[in-house]
Amino acid sequence: MGIKLKGLVAIVVVSLFLTPFCVGVGGVGVGGVDLEKSKFVEVKGSPSVQCEEIAGKIKAGSEVSVTVVLTNFSQEIEESTLVFYSDLEDAGGHVGDGSRVIKDRGSFTVRHREFKDKDKELRIVWSGKAPELKTQQNTTLLSITQEITGEYLVVSVRREVSSEEIEEALNALSEARAEIENANSAISNATKHGVEVSEAETNLENANFHFRDANNSYWQGRAGESVTAAREAAHFARLAKERAESGSASVKCRNYGVLVGVVVLAVAVLVFLIIKRGRKRGIY
Repeated sequence: MGIKLKGLVAIVVVSLFLTPFCVGVGGVGVGGVDLEKSKFVEVKGSPSVQCEEIAGKIKAGSEVSVTVVLTNFSQEIEESTLVFYSDLEDAGGHVGDGSRVIKDRGSFTVRHREFKDKDKELRIVWSGKAPELKTQQNTTLLSITQEITGEYLVVSVRREVSSEEIEEALNALSEARAEIENANSAISNATKHGVEVSEAETNLENANFHFRDANNSYWQGRAGESVTAAREAAHFARLAKERAESGSASVKCRNYGVLVGVVVLAVAVLVFLIIKRGRKRGIY
């Protein structure tokens, strides 16, 4: 009997625990902006990010701080303009000694001769609030471009932003998907052994229906509804697996009973033949 699997959507398995606070550069993406990388300045090391985390991602609504150090400004040009962009709310920062305040989409002109010494650095400290989101999103914490005759990318720092409700939905979707895969495997195995799986398939179809609903709810920004639907999907998937496995167990028991019957019959026939042969020889 054919198995109908409709609309299965892969969900990335996410961590089931929360990390309360992070200080570091792990997971920071540098690049990603469709501009040529600047050859007129260098980023020293990796940008550092201080943030509150949830499952390895920045927690929505939390304060975020990014530090970038620029060095080795090209002496082939006199000056350039650094332009700042961020998806953080109320974003802004300080350049150099902190006396110059820069806001989102603001700019800062650098006179390259002031950085003739290659050891001289320009430190940028940027901060803001991670946006409140309906789904997990890759967010630009800070992007710096450099304008000369054209525009070049200096650095782009991006991280995933999530929330407790979003993570709960993603975990529920991941669990439901795993249960559906287990049910599918159990039904396939039962079908190979000639087991009646119509009831199991009905439960699997119900699981797929609720899974699609859960997935749609998540992408439409209704994480709470997604969790409820995903749990229903997992419930029906477990029922499907149980029905398929119980049917397989019944077939095994029946086959075992038939085998025992055949063995008993064979033994009885053998005993009968031995007795019959003994009588022909006059043995009683």
